This record gives sequence, structure tokens and C-alpha cells, in this order.
Amino acid sequence: MTSEQLTAILLAAIAAPGFWELLKGLIDKITNRTRVTNEDIAKQIGDIKKSQDSQQKDIDGLKESINEMKKAETLKDALSARRRILKFNDELLRNVNHSKETFDDVLGDIDLYERYCDLHKDSFPNGKTVMATKNIKKCYENCMEKHSFLS
Repeated sequence: MTSEQLTAILLAAIAAPGFWELLKGLIDKITNRTRVTNEDIAKQIGDIKKSQDSQQKDIDGLKESINEMKKAETLKDALSARRRILKFNDELLRNVNHSKETFDDVLGDIDLYERYCDLHKDSFPNGKTVMATKNIKKCYENCMEKHSFLS
């Protein structure tokens, strides 16, 4: 195709009805797609903020669930320690001998249990192991004096 033929085709296209409207429509579509208004930006920021707020609520809910689980776990630990203290004291009352390590372990349970009771005085008063604790400590002292721990 010669340059004269190409020029003739271009002139015919330019002169065709609706060419300029078509060209203008194409330009409008292109610029509208790339034009971002302040309203568009504000809407996007608002959507992001809503998403962040929703995620923060989810995070807060998870934190609360974790805290409740921790509370339940520490209560469970305290109740287990109490059971071990009472069982150990029952064994002492039946004259079952124990090693120093076993005494040390139950003394750790006593510490855990009493700490929990101190932190939760209103909801979990210590009254169930007071006498058992006294007896365990008394027996421990006797075993220390007489070197009579189970070997």
C-alpha cells in the first residue's frame, strides 16, 4: 500500500459519520477508568477502615477467649493441686512413707494452691486444705529431724 492510498483511507475514515463521536467515546472511557476522584479515595479509605474495625473486633474476641481459657486452666491447676494435697495427707494419715522428693513436690502444690487462693479470695477461699497443709508440713519437719524419708 502506498502512502497516497493510506492517506486516502485516513481521510475517508475521518470524514465518516460518527468517527469523532467514536474517538471521543474511546477517550472518555480511557480517562474515566484512570481518573480517581477524592470521593473514590474516601470510599476506599472508608472500606479499609470498616475492614480494620471488623478485624480488631475479631482480635479482641480472640484475646477475651484466650484470657477465659487461661483463667479456666489456672483454676484447673489449683483444683488438681488441691486433690494432690488432700490425697498426700490421707496417705500420711495412713502411715504411708514418702521420699523427700515427693514431699517437695507436694510442697510445690501447696504453694501453687495457696497463691491461687490468695489471688482469688472472693471467689475461691482457702479452707479445704488448711489442716492437711499443717499436717504435711509437720510430717515433713519430723522426717527432716529424724532423717526418715523413704529412700
